[in-house]
Amino acid sequence: MARTSDYKSAFDIIGPIMIGPSSSHTAGAVRIGLASRQILGVEPVKVSISYYESFAETHLGHGTDLALIAGILNFPTEDPRVKDSIDIAKEKGIQIEFIEEKGPSKGEHPNTALVRLDSEHKHIEVCGNSIGGGTIKLRSIHINGACALLNHTLPILVLYGEQPVGEFNRCINDLAESGLQINEEIKSQKNNKYIVALHLHKPIKPALLQNIKEKYPQIEFSNLV
Repeated sequence: MARTSDYKSAFDIIGPIMIGPSSSHTAGAVRIGLASRQILGVEPVKVSISYYESFAETHLGHGTDLALIAGILNFPTEDPRVKDSIDIAKEKGIQIEFIEEKGPSKGEHPNTALVRLDSEHKHIEVCGNSIGGGTIKLRSIHINGACALLNHTLPILVLYGEQPVGEFNRCINDLAESGLQINEEIKSQKNNKYIVALHLHKPIKPALLQNIKEKYPQIEFSNLV
């Protein structure tokens, strides 16, 4: 169940401007797709989505398939192309697979999707919950085998790369000294690859994000909002 602290304002509960019948099954699904696309960084060549519990039972009727693919194509919740997203993806040659999983939700929530995206050089997996009003919570992020476990709503800033951990620590210190309010740091490492997920109080300002990207060009940044 979502906590009151997962919502920033009444507008998060009411839901966003959107295409589709349900803030949980469509707007939230778009945002899970968008987060996945932002972490991959490019348009995927292959998409595989596993649904759990309520999503597995109702994804066709509620347009969840269209919504997730729309987000993966970088369409916002209100984009009229949401309803045509699967056709658009297929025209681009993107392979798409939907899987209805049995048993308990991997994300410990009935509205859960596990999104797997592949580009030519990168594989990512994002497990997300749609908790109502278009708000989402991310439960895990995998990038090329490295994994960070979360239980956080957006905004989240994801850092990834094969730099020494000290480089990530210096980057985080620079962000904090620049006034970015970081609620929590989640760090994970595998085979010299690091993922750092920073749960933010407010989204990072574009100018600060651009400056930090220029200062740390070997680190990949994904700004999830």
